Formats: sequence, structure tokens, C-alpha cells
Amino acid sequence: MSGNGKKKYLRSGVFKRLFLSYALIIVTAFGIFIGWTVISFRREAETLENREWERRAASWGTWMDQQLVQAQMLCSAVNASESARMALQTVYVEKQTMNSLQMYNLLGELNRIKGSVRSTSVYNLILAFQGEQKLFLPGNVYSLEGECQALQVSPFFGLSTAAGLLGVRGQQMMLNKEYLIYGEDYTGFGSQSSAKGQVLVLIEPDQIRTALRDRVDGGAFLRILRRGQTALEMGESRENLLSIQSEADHTIMYEIGIPARKTLFAIPVSAWIPLAMMIAASFFFLLLNYRISVRYYRPIENIQQMVDRPAAAQTEGSGEKKNEFDAILQGISSLIGERNGYRERMVTITPYAQQGMLQAVMRGAGRPETLVEEHFTELKRNYYMVGVVNIAIIRETAATERRYRDMQELILSVCRDLSEKDGPQVVAVPENLQNTFVIAASDEKDGFEDFYYHLYELIEENAGDPDTVITIGAGHRESDLERLSSACGDAQAALGQMLTGGRGAVYFPEDRKDAAPGYYFPKDAQKQMIRLMKEKNLAGLNGMLDEIYQKNLVEADLPAAEVRQLSDELYWTIRKALRNTYDLSMTHMRLEPIRGAATIEEIFEYYRQVFRVCLAEAGDSADNEQERSLEDEICDYLEAHLYDPELSLNGIADRFGVSTKMIGLITRKRFNQTFLNYVRDRQIHRAAELLKETDLSLEEIANQCGFTNILTFRRNFRTVMGVNPSEYRA
Repeated sequence: MSGNGKKKYLRSGVFKRLFLSYALIIVTAFGIFIGWTVISFRREAETLENREWERRAASWGTWMDQQLVQAQMLCSAVNASESARMALQTVYVEKQTMNSLQMYNLLGELNRIKGSVRSTSVYNLILAFQGEQKLFLPGNVYSLEGECQALQVSPFFGLSTAAGLLGVRGQQMMLNKEYLIYGEDYTGFGSQSSAKGQVLVLIEPDQIRTALRDRVDGGAFLRILRRGQTALEMGESRENLLSIQSEADHTIMYEIGIPARKTLFAIPVSAWIPLAMMIAASFFFLLLNYRISVRYYRPIENIQQMVDRPAAAQTEGSGEKKNEFDAILQGISSLIGERNGYRERMVTITPYAQQGMLQAVMRGAGRPETLVEEHFTELKRNYYMVGVVNIAIIRETAATERRYRDMQELILSVCRDLSEKDGPQVVAVPENLQNTFVIAASDEKDGFEDFYYHLYELIEENAGDPDTVITIGAGHRESDLERLSSACGDAQAALGQMLTGGRGAVYFPEDRKDAAPGYYFPKDAQKQMIRLMKEKNLAGLNGMLDEIYQKNLVEADLPAAEVRQLSDELYWTIRKALRNTYDLSMTHMRLEPIRGAATIEEIFEYYRQVFRVCLAEAGDSADNEQERSLEDEICDYLEAHLYDPELSLNGIADRFGVSTKMIGLITRKRFNQTFLNYVRDRQIHRAAELLKETDLSLEEIANQCGFTNILTFRRNFRTVMGVNPSEYRA
């Protein structure tokens, strides 16, 4: 049957009633089948969903047991530490103050113990002796107001502050912030001895919340019980709870609340085959219904033509009926043409990004008119949102730059995969090694926030590196491509919230209309710093920083913009104080402002390190003599093992119980080079001597100079000497 014949039947009201009467029977039968399918498989779907929730909850319980076991291992390691036992002998038994060497050994031992546990959830480790007014942490000592008290319950496990648990007062943020704390008594002289102090392991609650979101659900409820008492509670309470017994400590119970079921009428895979068969049968019967309807309608059509033909002949001369009929047909044709021809097209901006046009518009160097005008109008009908993905590598190595490039390529790959799926069209535009702009465009107004959370989870899942932290800042939803450059600025402003919120999160623009303006800064801060530097009062300088941090970041709720202003004023104040106190040739005079993405904790810790280095260089105490002696030992060790293939920055740091940053400072101070450059230059110059003075092969010379790979040797030799080894020997 021709297309015109089908349209003719479909325009008839009699044919429609005849066709729909049969179609109603078919649709009713199909609806009954669907209802039976849903009822039959609903219980199976609920069972599968509950099993999935139980599996996720068990996965989180295993993760939490790992954190608890690590905390127990840290406490046991401190109790077994010889440095801690010698410190206890001096403080608790002999009632004397530890000397600098004991203090250095104790802090280094605590740093080594904490570093032995590769867990991002363990924030810090604290050792406290009863009756003392000091806390000992990895690489640091805190002075307290009051003496440390014994734990009321040992071992202790719960949400608390270190200051409240030890019965002391202190201005440090770490002591007053709530952590999930695991604490044990410190005996020092054997398991049968009475408690002489406490060992506390601080576990970050946000890491527990993140693990719960990743393994269970972002809206799940969590309660941790110890001996029936609540130790930690997160989320909104729910009626349906899953109870999990801890394998690490049988006195601890985890209760996880399952969110409301999202797939109540989910159809399992086993039901799709009969459902597909039923749909196919329905289409077959609808087609059969159409054929039957046409067959029974034709007699009615013939009768109608016989009745209408005389009337059409009577009005043929005037054309009145013909014109009216043509107008109706024209209206129907136009309507059908509009419906069939209407199609909302989604034009992606990927081709323009590949040609470099989009980058110019984002930086404000170009205008949207540079895009193809034909597609620009369609693109303006879409909504889009700009986000910026920041990469931070916590532990830097020689391959850090390579790691940044790998992570950037991973982000581009994830965005390409998302563009090929249903949802927003995505394009990624690298800004630099640390930051990549990600633009999502869609015809839908909503869903952009969920997209950037999903993007964050995909990047974290594919990265698989605990030393790499991803942070995303996203701007406002826009519909005008003229605002593309401004949207990029909004995304960077949202990323700036990591100053107060920290890394490893997704940030959106702040609504801070109720925030109090201004920030606290001590009066005559520069004069106070100059006085404390001349007095070599490191505790006083750190106290000033703690006071600024406490009043602005703990007691107040400053927006990110004012925190940035506070950071800038602190930098200029410290810089002027240093210039007015010390000789311009000292190392600390190379003070530089912290640029790029950083948290406020990292900024304050940087200035504390500046004060320590400055006072160490300016002082003449026994501690400085000991530090110089340690520098001499490190340099001697470096000189003795310069051509050892196993020589590494981390290996030297572990051997002497110091940080890799300290090794870097020593090499810059002694040799005016970084560690890697100094070792490479010495090894290459030694290789140059062997090339001139001996007939050894390149492989033998490379081995004697610390290179295990001939390709690496050739590349480094050319970098240092400017020619290949064979050319140099010739």
C-alpha cells in the first residue's frame, strides 16, 4: 500500500476508532504482562539489591578494620621504641629535661614509625608522658597549658579532641579539632608495668566519610559502637541498619544505614528475554490489527465515496469545497512537516578546542565570533559549565613531571570516554601541568553538579595513586558563550576554596552573603616578629602564627577571598621582618610567596619551617652544632656512596631519620645544586675521566659510575657534557 493510501486511512475518524478498538485489547494484554513481570521479579530485585548493600557495607568494614589494625600497630611500635623508653627514663624516672640529642632521636623515631604506615586516614601520632606539659609528635613538640592526664578508659576509641582526652589546653588547631582517636597506655618498661603516658593515633573523620561514600553510598548512615557506646556517628539516622562485627576488635560494632531503595521496580536480566518477545509480539499484532482494520474499513470507504461524489460534482465549478479541503490538507501537511523536521541538535565544542580557537576565547584573547557562525547560534542555545581539575602530587620524586603528564592524559581520556556516552558533551583543555579546564555542555539545565562529582570519582578510580590528590572547582551554569572567559574565572575562584576546605574535594561557587567582613591580624606584627627573631624565640613566633590561625580559621568563618588577603599580608610582614633582622646573604632571604593552589594549613606550615631554618642558621647553640655534625655525616655518606647504583634520596633520608626536603636543603647549601643534579654531575664527570684515561667499554663505565641502564647513561652524559660518550672519547 502506498504512503498516500496510509495517510488517507489515518485521517479517517471511523478508521481510527476501528483500529484503536483492537489496539486497546493488545495494549491491555501487554500491560497485564508487564504487571505480572514486575510483581514476579520485584522480590528477586529486592533480594539482589540487599545483597549488594551488604557486600558494600562489608567492604567498608574491612577497610575500617585495616585502619584500626594500623592504629594498634602504631601504638605497639611506640611502646617498643628504645628512643621513647630512654626519654621516659629521663623525664619520668630521673625527673630531668631531655637533652637535644634525646629529643632529636625521639622525634625522628616517631616520624619513622608514622611513615611506616601507608595510610592517608591516619592524620598524626602523639606521645604524651603523664605529668608532662609537652606533647611529642613526628618531627615536632607542642608545649601545653597543664599536665597530661591518664586515659579514663584504655584502650580508648572514639570521637574526641586530643586536648580534651589528655586534660590539657593548647592553641594548636590539631589539639582542638575532633578526630576519631585510638589511644593506648604507654608503659615503656614492659607490658606488666603501669601506665606512664599515652599514645594517641588521630584518624581523620573526613577520610572515613570518603571511604563510606566510595564503598557504600554518599547518603549512607554510619554509627561505630564500642562496648555499646557510640564512638562515631555520621549521616542521617535510618531505620534499616546493617550490623557488622569488627574483626580487629570484638568490642567494636559498625552499624550502617541503607539509603532508600532506588530500584524498587528493577527488572533483572532474566526477564528481558520474555519481555522482548512480548514487545515483538505486540508490534506484530498491531501490524496485523492495521491490516484487519484496513480490510473492514474499505466497504465503509466505498460507501463514503459514493455519497460524497455527487456533492463534490455540484461544487466543482465554484471550487469552494476544493479550496477549503486544500487548506485543511495544507495545514495538516505543515504540522506534520514541522513535527518530522524538528530536531534539537547538540553541537559539541570539541572541534574548536582541537583547533586552538576555544583556548583563545577562554583566556579572553579571542571572541566567540571566531567560531563558525552557522553553528554558533545553535551552540548558544545549549547550557554549559566550566570546571578546573587540579592535580597535586604529595610526594615528589625525579619522575614527578612525568606523573603530572600521565595524570593530565588520564583526565583527557576520561573526558573523551564521557563524551561518547549519553549525557553532557565534554571537552578538556589543559591550562598547565597542574590544572585542566573541563567544559560540559548540555541541552538540560540540571545535572551539571552531579557530572563533576562523577568526573571526580572516575579520575580517582583510574588514578590508583594515594600520593596524587585531585581537586575540582566548578563555576556557574551559563548559556551565553560570550561569558566563557568569565566562567573560567568563576571555576578558578571555586577551586580557591581549597584554602580552607583542603584538597581532595569538589567545590562550587560560595554564597557568603552572611559572612563577617575583615580578618584579624596582630597590631605591630612586624615589630613583634623582629623582637622574637633577635631573641631566637621559636615558640613565640609559632605562637603568633597559631594565634592568627585560631582567630581567623577556627573562631571565624572567613571566605576564601579574605583568606587569600590574609595570606598575602602574612607573607609581606614576614619578609620585611626577615630583611630587618638578618644578613641579606642568608638562605631564608630567598623567601617566595606561595603561588598556585595550596591549602591554608600548607601555607602556615611553610612559614613555620621558614622560622625554624632562620633561627637554626643564626644561632650558636649546641643544637646547631649537632645539626652541622649531622650535615657533615650526610655529606660524607653521600661522597662515599656517590657511585652506588642503590643511592637514592629516600634511602639517605630513611638512614638518617630525616625528611627528603632536609636532604635537598643540605645539598643546595653545601653544593648550590639539587640532590639529583649534584649526583648526576659528579657521576658524569667521573665517567668523562674514565673515557679519557681508560679503554673500558661504555657498559663498564656506566656500571662503575652508578648507572644500571646504558640508555640512561647516554642521555645524562649528553645533557651534562653536550656530546655523546663515544664522541667525547674520540
